[in-house]
Amino acid sequence: MAETDLHLSGHCWDAAVIGSGIGGATVGAQLAAQGLSVAFLEKGRRIAAGIDTSDEVTAAARLKGGWWPHPLSERRADRRCERFFAPLGCAVGGTSIFYAAALERMEAADFRALQTAGQIVPDWPVSFAEFARCYEAAESLYRVHRLPIDEARGRVSDWDLAFIDKMRRSGLRPELLSVAMRYDAECQECIGRICPRGCKADAVSACLERALREPACRLFEDCEVLALEADASRVRSIRVRHHGEQLEVRARTVVLAAGALHSPQILLRSRSAAWPRGLANSSDQVGRNLMFHTSDHFAVWAPQRLNRNARQKKSISVRDFYLDQGERLGYIQSVGLEVGAGTVAVILKNLLRRRGLHNELLLKLLTKVPAHAVAGLLGAAGVFAAMTEDDPMPDNRIVLDGGEPDGASFHYTISADLRRRADALYARFARCVRPWRLARLSPELGMNYGHPCGTCRFGNDPRSNVLDRNCRTHDIENLYVVDSSFMPRSGAVNPSLTIAANALRVAPHIAAHLAA
Repeated sequence: MAETDLHLSGHCWDAAVIGSGIGGATVGAQLAAQGLSVAFLEKGRRIAAGIDTSDEVTAAARLKGGWWPHPLSERRADRRCERFFAPLGCAVGGTSIFYAAALERMEAADFRALQTAGQIVPDWPVSFAEFARCYEAAESLYRVHRLPIDEARGRVSDWDLAFIDKMRRSGLRPELLSVAMRYDAECQECIGRICPRGCKADAVSACLERALREPACRLFEDCEVLALEADASRVRSIRVRHHGEQLEVRARTVVLAAGALHSPQILLRSRSAAWPRGLANSSDQVGRNLMFHTSDHFAVWAPQRLNRNARQKKSISVRDFYLDQGERLGYIQSVGLEVGAGTVAVILKNLLRRRGLHNELLLKLLTKVPAHAVAGLLGAAGVFAAMTEDDPMPDNRIVLDGGEPDGASFHYTISADLRRRADALYARFARCVRPWRLARLSPELGMNYGHPCGTCRFGNDPRSNVLDRNCRTHDIENLYVVDSSFMPRSGAVNPSLTIAANALRVAPHIAAHLAA
């Protein structure tokens, strides 16, 4: 047995953190700073900047590049099954090493009760006022600077400034997007790739590097968690595969942060005589209420030619329609990408996947020439993304599937109400910005599969929630979940800042539990 294997399994850790993305890295760094022994268990490896295998179709190549190695398997209500690669990281730092670093707060309304077609979602067990303090701490930790829109000149392009002026004259209140980047003179705005300079604050640069300076903190790469071994009240050990060898890891507390798609898989796989429906699943809610956001991309053309060169291209956010006359329409932001061949190719591939084509190599060949042609036609446009809140539905869920490489798939249906609200958001925004022209880049509504949440939601009632208000499972006294699984509602913004804020909120409770 290798020395690292002995260190991993040879003693009992104060906390074992499963996953090193924003949730796991943030909470683990806080625990390590208290002098607690922390083991980060990461399925992926450290990835150097400059490696890009996002278009690869083999599991080994994708894992080498830091991407989740296997396609997701989506089963729809009409019994169709779609298999596709999602923008999910599998590396030290998780998806955050690739993210575009837009860290925006949810709204106070997102914390309130919601009546959907299938259920009443109660108020969050934590008030927005309490959570706001955690948002402030997370923004400081991830170096988010909230600049007034009037200070945008010199940082954004003439095109952006003209569009901001148009929106203001139409009665809208655009804001400068809150992004976790320094935007210094050498910033290349590393959207969708690893930042080589540390200009972008991600889980590694903001948390892991600091945590690993603590003598009692260790990171174990290539460490896949297979199952949690538990009795009726506690996790007793973690079964892992580390460098190909199966080991048992012991920890006083287990913090699950593998992501809203994969954390429930681990719990469902951890079935036993004590937990026949899956670990911590007396409520039968583990894996249920899966939510994404809509991913509605559109091109915007100015009435005249304007300079688009700027330091910050991911620049504008619009919240005017977040809650519009009682309607939850959503949120709009600039993407920070040009309408290049790569952007168009991604959109075309997603469209063909929905038509039933799942051969990734064939998709790459079929979209290459059309992508370049469309990019030539749309090159003068800016790209914006509209996100509409997805509602929790019990039948949208993670299920185990022995026929899939990951051993799981998910059932998901886009509701008619979600389609209606997304269409209304696009139409109202288009009317407000005329004579600027808009065109959707896909004829079908897509979902952002990089924003899953809600599959182990928290709440005060153990009959309908997996976690309590401090994200400890109602059923298991030493098991916490701190990724986006905890969220009762998805809101209409990237969940990353909410994940970080919640991890900062929960960390003192975990530390107090360990000290008791």
